[in-house]
Amino acid sequence: MVFRLKPREEKFFYCFNELADFICEASGILKSYFEQPMDPTQKLELLTEVEEKGDKVLGRVMQQINSSFITPFDREDILLLARELNNILDHIQGTLEKVVIYKAGIPKDIYALKLVKVLEEAAQEIQGAVRELPDVRTRHSSILKACEVIRSYEHEGDFLYRAGIARLFENTENLVDIIKWKEIYEHLETTLDYCENVSNIIKGVAVKYV
Repeated sequence: MVFRLKPREEKFFYCFNELADFICEASGILKSYFEQPMDPTQKLELLTEVEEKGDKVLGRVMQQINSSFITPFDREDILLLARELNNILDHIQGTLEKVVIYKAGIPKDIYALKLVKVLEEAAQEIQGAVRELPDVRTRHSSILKACEVIRSYEHEGDFLYRAGIARLFENTENLVDIIKWKEIYEHLETTLDYCENVSNIIKGVAVKYV
């Protein structure tokens, strides 16, 4: 059986684009802190503002699903994609929130910054894939390629996470600092896991509606 996209509801694609844009904005804010560590409070305020915008967009998606007779693709896929995009945003904000709450200070090694840079690259790839969803049938190959790139970033993130944790235990004498930064590393790695989740959802949509 060949699936076909249903008549468009542009409002859903607009919401996906908004969430993807917010993810890129948030990852850039996070990277700016890790590149030039200073008082993270102001950066956290900016991230929290972006994260709250994302929550509002997710709320709109849920309302629109309930009020729409026709959706561009399955309601379950729409809601799942919106939620997973918002999860990325929540976890980006949560990463810097942990830095602030734990008073973690300056990153202990270069691996934290490398992880954040990979996250930013994954965010940009997600943004590109999401923008192509309205034309999923004609942009099918491009979307699938983007999904594979996102997955590769997640795998790279796994490597950087393990390397960072190893370096943390090797070079950090203060047990409390180890605990703080281990949690921050884990949060970053989980954020990249959510990026992979998004790529899997987008790939599933692309395969279903080709």
